[in-house]
Amino acid sequence: MNLEFNTAIHILCFLARHSDEQFTSNELAEKVCVNPVQLRRVTSKLKEAGHLDASRGKYGGYYANSETLTTALSDLFVLFVEGKTKGRLFTGDEKSDCLISREISHVLADYELQEYEMLKQHYHNVKIADVLNQILMEAYDEKI
Repeated sequence: MNLEFNTAIHILCFLARHSDEQFTSNELAEKVCVNPVQLRRVTSKLKEAGHLDASRGKYGGYYANSETLTTALSDLFVLFVEGKTKGRLFTGDEKSDCLISREISHVLADYELQEYEMLKQHYHNVKIADVLNQILMEAYDEKI
């Protein structure tokens, strides 16, 4: 999980909740509690992947489309988490005299891949509608 993944979920939940409106990047950034540059970095990927729509120009903005509510979190996980480096993850040195130091990063890299696949599978059945429903149930005891 990372900030862009969380931001993407927040954006899509917000737009789905306000599906009859559109929001400028400044308005949406304020609602999502990120700066406009961070927001545009995420919305550009969401738009390219078809999870939201945007119109350009003076009266342009972002808005939900027919895919927004049914977007699986696994799609967002792949879009915003896959391939992102977190800095150095593993200890050891492949050139070390120590067997543990030489091999530990290979073994732990396999575990990391398994962890990633488990998370992706976990998010596969969770849709934006599910997250939004949970938010509404906790806050207002209502459903979409």
